[in-house]
Amino acid sequence: MTQSRRLSRRDFLRFRRTERGKVLDVSCRALFMRLADATIDPEPLPDYDTLMGEPPAVVERRTTVDILDSFDADLRDVQVLRLLEPEWLEGIQEASRIQDALESFRMRGGIVERVAEVSS
Repeated sequence: MTQSRRLSRRDFLRFRRTERGKVLDVSCRALFMRLADATIDPEPLPDYDTLMGEPPAVVERRTTVDILDSFDADLRDVQVLRLLEPEWLEGIQEASRIQDALESFRMRGGIVERVAEVSS
């Protein structure tokens, strides 16, 4: 899922073309982790002393809304969605929104495949 609609190299690797159309592989474990991380309140940045050298890193965190909007947008571009380790969806706080997105995807004719184990 991309923050902007530009396709990154990592996102490109998740999309494949098959005889059934464009396929998107989504790791439900990674989705769970991203959504869990988005709920953590960031620590305030310490005051920066210009004499101390390089300033502290500023990390922009995506919100749960950003992540789920990106998931919805990704589903518009594919015909087949492969959910890797779908058992991780059960623990996601935003599970109802994900289920709504999956139902909408199916209503548009999309195919949802659940892959229980991911080979390493």
